[in-house]
Amino acid sequence: CAAVTFAHQRKIKGGGGGEPEDFRGTFTRSMRKVQQEVLQRHNEYREAHGVPHLKEDEQMNRYAQAWAYRLAKTGQFKHRRQRKYGENIYMSYSSDPSARLAGQGKKAVDSWYSEIKFYKYGNNYNPKAGHFTQCIWRGSRVIGTGVARSGDGKVFIVSNYNPAGNMQGAFRENVPRPQGSMQQQRMMTKG
Repeated sequence: CAAVTFAHQRKIKGGGGGEPEDFRGTFTRSMRKVQQEVLQRHNEYREAHGVPHLKEDEQMNRYAQAWAYRLAKTGQFKHRRQRKYGENIYMSYSSDPSARLAGQGKKAVDSWYSEIKFYKYGNNYNPKAGHFTQCIWRGSRVIGTGVARSGDGKVFIVSNYNPAGNMQGAFRENVPRPQGSMQQQRMMTKG
């Protein structure tokens, strides 16, 4: 079983341009499980940095799900062109067609958070740390997550944040250092 992981982040706004605005279907149990994993893992990391927990928003889940489906359908790994919310995207691949979605939400957030190693506290945006800074951005209050699998074994996870993070000039007050020891932080990224 081969596994490859990619992550990408960008702020997005607005709809239109032929981009899907939201998902009108029913979320499956496995999709809800991934949403739960993503929310829980974000909040574990946010707590370590002393920032408020994110709350899940159903409309934002639907917005993120529409884009996850679009990515799975097209096989493309890209952000919406129009900007409305902050956005992190993740893609993994398994050659095992029966691979489960369980655990993918945690892997996505761990991947985004791992960029902490590139972040210099007190500085402005660093494109190598954009996923990390969006994950713990103090000003972001709500999250929506979508997940979809392509026919060729790719799993796409999209998380949208409101308000968006990664705003120039606001990093110092929105991206605090972790409050625990470095050993605790290493344990979190492994656990």
